[in-house]
Amino acid sequence: MKKLLFALALIAVAPAPTFAADADGRQFVEMSPEARAEMRAEMLDFQTALHSIIAALGERKFKDAADTAEKLIGVSAMGRHRMSPPNARPGMFMPNEMHAIARGMHLAATDFAKVAKATKDGKGDPTKALAALQAVTGACVACHRSYRTQ
Repeated sequence: MKKLLFALALIAVAPAPTFAADADGRQFVEMSPEARAEMRAEMLDFQTALHSIIAALGERKFKDAADTAEKLIGVSAMGRHRMSPPNARPGMFMPNEMHAIARGMHLAATDFAKVAKATKDGKGDPTKALAALQAVTGACVACHRSYRTQ
């Protein structure tokens, strides 16, 4: 018990690690707080959609996975912010390369939806569907590894 208390005391007095934003290595994209909040909400929606897609694939519900992908991430989901005030439109602040990754993600989700809907003997092909889904998640990884807004 004494060793545990000593360890806890050391942790309590140790300085907290600090991480300089400059050491992050990702390109900083300055956005208005409104645009950053909109983009964060959209990314959380994409994350939830991806979870639903993976769950549907696991249950061999290929049509459900395809419909979710197209409606919530695919080309059909583009333009979500077009009616927002300019300061709340993330795209207004994105560098061209970041925008290209985002467009690529939307296109990849639509491509995934097409693959997931394709059936053979009434059953989808999980291998092909997962391979197509990698392009969607790959876009997420590419963007998050390359850019930051805070």
